[in-house]
Amino acid sequence: MPLASRDRVGVDLRGIGDALRAAARARQTTVAALVREAVVEAMGRPSVLSQGSAAEFGRAEIVKLTLRLREPEAEALILNATGLGLSYGEYVGRLVRQTPLPMPAAERVADRAALLASNDNLAALSVDLGTFMRLLRMGKSADIEKYRARIQAVDLDIRRHLDRASALIAAE
Repeated sequence: MPLASRDRVGVDLRGIGDALRAAARARQTTVAALVREAVVEAMGRPSVLSQGSAAEFGRAEIVKLTLRLREPEAEALILNATGLGLSYGEYVGRLVRQTPLPMPAAERVADRAALLASNDNLAALSVDLGTFMRLLRMGKSADIEKYRARIQAVDLDIRRHLDRASALIAAE
């Protein structure tokens, strides 16, 4: 059953509407899905819904999908997707594909800020190293002393920066 086939039928329920809606709710499905199932069963045919739908899963184009969720689950979906900086569709798609979810957007912003601060620190260090090297060439040892502590911390600063940059890159 191709997804493009969208035949519609209006049905006069003649007083069974409340019972039909109650039955659909009890099965946690929609009225339309319950009616389709009943029609397929009445025709004496096996359900082709699952067979036809499974063949369509390989398609790459984006399709619109409507979900019916209880209010708490809908709120959780909205909060989780928003917190990760994803659209609802991308969030649900990643869950369905079992693709790892990104870090929360606030953490990514904090990591980027830390990386920028680390870059600024390395840029200042580069200037200090350049000055230190010039002073070494000129032979002014008294002026060199004020840079000694900074130069001794170079290895630690570079390692911290690389750890932050690596963690951020790995998380993306």
